[in-house]
Amino acid sequence: MILASAATTAAALHADTGTTTAIASQFLAAWEKAWNHHDAAALGELHTTNAVSVNRFGTLLVGRAPTEKALGFLHSEQGPFGHSTFPPLKLLEARSVAPEVVIVNAAWKNPVMHPDGKISQEEWNDMIVTYVLVRDEQMWKASEVDAHNVEKMELPFSNPGQKS
Repeated sequence: MILASAATTAAALHADTGTTTAIASQFLAAWEKAWNHHDAAALGELHTTNAVSVNRFGTLLVGRAPTEKALGFLHSEQGPFGHSTFPPLKLLEARSVAPEVVIVNAAWKNPVMHPDGKISQEEWNDMIVTYVLVRDEQMWKASEVDAHNVEKMELPFSNPGQKS
């Protein structure tokens, strides 16, 4: 009976979409606040120590320290995002895949960045960012962040935001 009770509790944790949505929304709000305040340290704290991030250009960062260093440059006075304000993240989907793991997909917009590192405030890329959140030190933190630009295409399975 103890096993059945534990399994029922685990199932309830996965089924509680209100909690999952709240976890996702709180995390996205913290991310957005730190991002728009250009606070690399606060963004770093939203990552686990062994987090892996892949940005929209395919740059792989392994660990909180390298991620925070990259974010520190991007959000510095001289960095491309140092004076930018970004639109809010929009929660697309959140699901619990284990008692301490939540996967979040969010829509976002980032300014177009040219190969020289300069950005355009007039042109924006539609994006989807996937966060794998884990419970760490009584907080939900990103263990994985994967950002993608959304390409426009007219395929039968394309999302509405992809279509021209």
